[in-house]
Amino acid sequence: MIKPFLEHTSPLAHYIHKTFFCNQRDRFGTDLATLRWSIGLLIGPVLFLSVSCGPALAQKPAWAQKEVTSDIYRYREREVISKYYERHEVRPRTHLPFVAGRIPQRELITLAPTAEKVRFRKYLSDAHWGLRFYEWRTCTRCHPRQAHNLHTVRNKITCRQCHGGEPIAGIRHYYSTMHSRKRHAFVCAKCHKGSSTSFATYVIHEPNPIAMGTQESFPALFYVFWLMVAVAAGTFLVFLPHTFMWGLREFWSIGAVKTSKVHRIKRFTPAQRLFHLLLMLSFTTQAATGLARMFIGTSWGRFLVSLFGGYEQTLIIHWRVGLFILILLGVHVLYVLSRIDWRRFPRSVYGPDSLLPRIEDLGQALQHVGWILGLSKPPRFDRWSYWEKFDYWAVFWGISILGGTGLILYNPTNSSLYMPGWMLNVLLWVHRIEAVLAIAHVTIIHFFVAHIRRHNFPMDLVMFEGSVGLEKTRHERPAWVERLEQQNALEGLITKSPPVSIRVVYYVLGFVMIIGCFYLLINGLVTGIGLLR
Repeated sequence: MIKPFLEHTSPLAHYIHKTFFCNQRDRFGTDLATLRWSIGLLIGPVLFLSVSCGPALAQKPAWAQKEVTSDIYRYREREVISKYYERHEVRPRTHLPFVAGRIPQRELITLAPTAEKVRFRKYLSDAHWGLRFYEWRTCTRCHPRQAHNLHTVRNKITCRQCHGGEPIAGIRHYYSTMHSRKRHAFVCAKCHKGSSTSFATYVIHEPNPIAMGTQESFPALFYVFWLMVAVAAGTFLVFLPHTFMWGLREFWSIGAVKTSKVHRIKRFTPAQRLFHLLLMLSFTTQAATGLARMFIGTSWGRFLVSLFGGYEQTLIIHWRVGLFILILLGVHVLYVLSRIDWRRFPRSVYGPDSLLPRIEDLGQALQHVGWILGLSKPPRFDRWSYWEKFDYWAVFWGISILGGTGLILYNPTNSSLYMPGWMLNVLLWVHRIEAVLAIAHVTIIHFFVAHIRRHNFPMDLVMFEGSVGLEKTRHERPAWVERLEQQNALEGLITKSPPVSIRVVYYVLGFVMIIGCFYLLINGLVTGIGLLR
């Protein structure tokens, strides 16, 4: 009765059976049957453990035996005893059979006959079991798109540093360190101290947000991506034709606006000019460092990174300048609040000198479009036009989105304590698209309206000098000049033109900024389209 059980037992059990249970006599000729059975009752538990645990131990691979005394093994044993994994393991699998299919390189993966019976490889202890010629393949040969992730491109982390050595278990195999329930402790925590299970839901190999398949695999990323694209496309669908037609209308208009170097009117205070200068320099720095980080996997991205002293230095500059912009925004808000006449509130913030949108702005915008199309007379603008108000509030919109997402992405480990890790994927794309939208709008729309159109060409220095020619102001903002004359306030705003040497410095700085932004925008769009393909 006991022999069939001994086929799976250890050598110790065979020795005990041969010694105490074989029908033989000792050298003194004494029958020891009674003694044997008595001792057998004592070693029965040993036989039982040998029979029950022997096959299980024999089936464990060599790499598992090495981990018997490790923290991972103890962690596994604790969860096995508590049967915490049981519901997950016995869940029915409804996936389609795994069959041979084409990979992006149009190379057929060859499977052994037995490998075709595998239903879903993510559950296997060896995810590559049955693949022919697997030993001669590299990870990126079968998974080319998985190589284009932030960990590999930016930090040069290899596949094996996360997925481990051979055999590489499927990510849904419970004993795999890449399993969702232990990935944060055994993989993420290697680099991200204090990572949580929420942090581990960050999608390393995120799908292409443009692809329709992302709608099923990562719906949040898919819909948020296309929502941001719709916002960007809607902005340019409105302003690109408007700006292009405006340029043509001014180019073919009769006569040119006379500019006076003697009689000039003051438009901006030194504090306002300083705010604009700091915002211009910090915005250009953020655009350069952000695009360098985004395209670090390309030769152009590496060139930009080298200009800032390497990737780590570029990252530090991007963080610090971003924080500086947020502080600058806060100081500007305090400055605006200090300029409000609270005794006349709320009329003081809704007058013609205010940048708050008014009903009159909508009528002037429609009239301006009519003038562009040759259907009406030009509107009589006051101190601020509708496009200037849009640009002003667009800065608040852009800094709020870029600054908010940037603060969250600055410390993803702590941020994931309050949101799922996959939200970091979504917010990263929101940050990217909003940044590209800001760069494109400033470079194409703002620069054209402020500098390139006929009445301002080659550059409008009003934000550098703080003043503009009186005749030009009468032409573009007649309502403002008439209001100042009625209030007898025009004489107090008349100022002189700055020296020629100072104007040369302004021109050089302005052209450097314009050329630099065009360079970043064109190369960024070309490189980005190439990667999305």
